[in-house]
Amino acid sequence: MSASGAVLMLEGMAGPFDILLQQHRDLEALLERLASEPDVEELAQDQEDLTRLLRLHSRLEERCVQPLLTRVEGRARAREEAEDHLTLRELMEELQELTPRGVEWQARLFTLEDRVVAHVQATEHAVLPRLSASLDSEELAELGHDLALTYEELLERSQHPPASSRGALLEPLHWDA
Repeated sequence: MSASGAVLMLEGMAGPFDILLQQHRDLEALLERLASEPDVEELAQDQEDLTRLLRLHSRLEERCVQPLLTRVEGRARAREEAEDHLTLRELMEELQELTPRGVEWQARLFTLEDRVVAHVQATEHAVLPRLSASLDSEELAELGHDLALTYEELLERSQHPPASSRGALLEPLHWDA
């Protein structure tokens, strides 16, 4: 299957990547709200929601997608994806430390938005179609199952955060596993 055929397949049917695709839409919506939210309390809530969703999304991709990416495209390509996640984490942490609506905050928000959009485009138009084309139907079904179970586990864990109010945004990556 060609990459463009895989993109059409992703857009046209329910599949193993639905959770990731929905999270992409949610990230985009939260970023739009942050850029335009006039209410300070709503702004704080949106920023917290963005942090939680970005953490959840990153962990889900790291656990379920990156091992497949390593297998299909090699370790160097998977490291690029991991570096993108680390950049997103750093931007989110910087955003949290800045005064909302300040000049620096706006700059970090716009940079974060650019990086999220680039991540979404690369993932939806390159990574996921290549993975879809490289996996057989049984592997795709297993991936969908793994994504759903991991999502539920991570969601449950996010409802009961650790005693520390600021946990790591991303779990450590293990390249030699």
